[in-house]
Amino acid sequence: MSQNVKGNENMQNKQQQQQQQQQQQQQSSNQLSQIIGQVMEKLTGANMSTTISFNDLEIDVPKAQGPGGRDLGGATWKINGKIVWATEGHKTAGGGA
Repeated sequence: MSQNVKGNENMQNKQQQQQQQQQQQQQSSNQLSQIIGQVMEKLTGANMSTTISFNDLEIDVPKAQGPGGRDLGGATWKINGKIVWATEGHKTAGGGA
C-alpha cells in the first residue's frame, strides 16, 4: 500500500514539474514576442532597414511531450548569420503615410 502512495506522489511531483516547465516556456515565449513586437512597432511606417547579425547564437529548445505522453525530445539550435528587414511607408487614399 505504501508503494502505491509513493508512486502516486512521484507521479504528482512529475506532473507539477512539467507544468512549471510549461509555464516557464510560455513566459519566455511571451517575453520574446513582446520584444519583437516593440521593435516592429518602432519600425512601422518608417523608411528604414534593420540588420541583426548572429554569431554562434545558441537557443536551447526544452524537451517536450506530445500526445499520450510521447517524448518529443529537445534540441539546441545554433545560428550564424543575419536577418534583414526593411519597412517602407506608403500613402493611402486617406492621405496617411
